[in-house]
Order: sequence, then C-alpha cells, then structure tokens
Amino acid sequence: MISFTSFDDFIEEARMFHGSASPGLMIGASMVELALHSMGRTKNYHALCETERDLPDAVQLLTPCTTGNGRLHVLSLGRFAMTLFRLQNGKGVRIYLDLGKTAGWPHIRRWALQNMEGGEKEQIRLEHEIRKAGISILSATSVQMRTVFMHEAALGPMSACISCGEP
Repeated sequence: MISFTSFDDFIEEARMFHGSASPGLMIGASMVELALHSMGRTKNYHALCETERDLPDAVQLLTPCTTGNGRLHVLSLGRFAMTLFRLQNGKGVRIYLDLGKTAGWPHIRRWALQNMEGGEKEQIRLEHEIRKAGISILSATSVQMRTVFMHEAALGPMSACISCGEP
C-alpha cells in the first residue's frame, strides 16, 4: 500500500505500476477512497473485485489487499464494482460505477459501455471528466459477505504430488 499526497501522485505511481493511468484505474482510485471512507479507515479488511479490468490494480496500490497476500479476491463477473469487507464478520461495503449517474458525463458513460472513440482528444476529455466527477458517478451499498470469503484457507499438512514430486 502506497500513501499519496495527491491524485497526480497516484496517477504517476499508477503509470509505473500498471503501465498507464487507465480510466479504470483512475475511477478505481475514487472507488477505493469511497470504500475506505465507508469502512472507517481500518486496515483489517479484504477486497473483492468483480472485474479483472484495472480495478484490482487500484485496490493493490491503495490498500494492503493484494493477490499475493490473499486479501484481494478477483471474480471476473464483468461488473465494474468492488467490495471491502471485514474478515471477522463479513460486513462490508460494495462500491460500483453507477451508469445512471453518468448521464452528465458522456465520455465516462461511453467508456463504461465500451463505446469509446479513439484519439488523444477523447482520452484527455475522459480523464478531465473522471477527475471532475470523482465519487459522484459511484454508488455504495452495505453488504454481508457469505462465509466462502470470510475464512482464511486452512492449508493443513502438505504432501508430495505422485506425478512430479512437488509439494
């Protein structure tokens, strides 16, 4: 988890980590901030992303949840949404890009519907809209996670594979 002093700092770090400051990563930063605000800034939570597209990288940059430490779960459901939840009780918050709230943001709406026209001008306008829109294009709802996500996997004793001999 990296702490940032400004959105521009985040964008610069995102470029180094992700390869670019993609629209999904930028919107994802606002989603994470809204979720963290809703969770009370505790560090004792897990994250679930409902897309593989950009959002997991925003979660990994802005929270202690990573795929490597097992606290970031990614389900490829095709929804631009994420959930932060407490492992102890499963209570959390789901944040999603609310298409109904993008009516006043035509470039964001086209991006969300994967109907973007190419070109540098379009990308600049999209980035400008994302910065201006902030959390206004997002919705949040309280959730109760099912137990499948609430328990650390019990590894138990390992054994050697009968084919290759690896644990």
